[in-house]
Amino acid sequence: MKKRKIIISISIFLLLGLTFTFLSAQKYEIPDNKELNKRLNYLKRAINEQSEINALSSQNPEFVLFSYAFSAYSATNLALKDSIFKKKAVNIIKTSIEKTLQEDVYSWYNIDFEQFTQNSDYSVLYLGHLNLMLGCYRLLSDNQEFNRLNDKISKNLFERYQKSKFLNLESYPSQIWLPDNSVALASLKLHEHNAKSNYGSICKKWTDFVKQHYLDEKTSVLCSKIDAQTGEISEEPRGSMLGWSIMFIYQFDEDFAKTLYKNYKKHFSTNFLIFRLFKERYKNSETSTGDIDSGLILFGYSIPANEFAFFGAVMANDLRTAKQIERLINFGAKIINKNNEIKYKIRFINYNFSPMQEALVLFSMTATKWTK
Repeated sequence: MKKRKIIISISIFLLLGLTFTFLSAQKYEIPDNKELNKRLNYLKRAINEQSEINALSSQNPEFVLFSYAFSAYSATNLALKDSIFKKKAVNIIKTSIEKTLQEDVYSWYNIDFEQFTQNSDYSVLYLGHLNLMLGCYRLLSDNQEFNRLNDKISKNLFERYQKSKFLNLESYPSQIWLPDNSVALASLKLHEHNAKSNYGSICKKWTDFVKQHYLDEKTSVLCSKIDAQTGEISEEPRGSMLGWSIMFIYQFDEDFAKTLYKNYKKHFSTNFLIFRLFKERYKNSETSTGDIDSGLILFGYSIPANEFAFFGAVMANDLRTAKQIERLINFGAKIINKNNEIKYKIRFINYNFSPMQEALVLFSMTATKWTK
């Protein structure tokens, strides 16, 4: 009997070992078009109805802008991957732009489009995302209705970057975040591609500057925030902001984006065989409520740090890590598949997986370089 128990125990151990080996060796594969279309259907409805997106303003008005922006970016990825998505994608991008141009969205950033001039010193956060959406529309559509605004904002941003002491613009008065600037720079690179301007030239200058001044000495990844007066680093690297920056740096400096992701993975993540978890801060294992950017932090790990790392893994063709993160997302969230739509419902905690986060996941799943 004792010998039999030992044999059973060894068999179970070997079976578990083989299972974990098999799972850890799996690689990420982009979902089929049927699933992607269902995910896009959900975002299309959420944008048109607005109620789910507007509800996010009580958490943070920025989430409304991000919901529209990442829905547009996801649609762009899909249209470039397969032309069958193009018509729906163009419609989603156009609607997202129109919603973003509504006063209840832009007023949060103190922007007055009636008085907008080339010298207007408005939020790079808002203008960056709006301009990138305009560029996406211009990339996919022959309709020129937004071209003038795209040209105007691009010129504004380019000229302001040229005059900036630290090659970074303010998101809010006296507050400079590098992730927001990475979005604006991606919009200038896309304008250069679409309109044959020279605005993308500022991207190389920015990359060289941040490599020299804003890489963390211990981890060689980007810091999050700089002092608007001195240009000194005012906040260390954070997973939620680093992963965000990598998403957009990829559009104008693919090699730099991949290097940042490599260092991010090396210094901020832990391999649990079938899962890989990314931390919010380097060598920090705190559990706290976090802040508006990180959300809840458990033993140092945050949801945004992991979700944004998903994009980096797909972008860098690190498909085993991408699979580990996808598995983590599927473990923490139940997939709701009905009415020809797919969305998530968070397990274990009372947390709304909003349209913004749905869009972010779809954007990461389909990471694509924006060129025709």
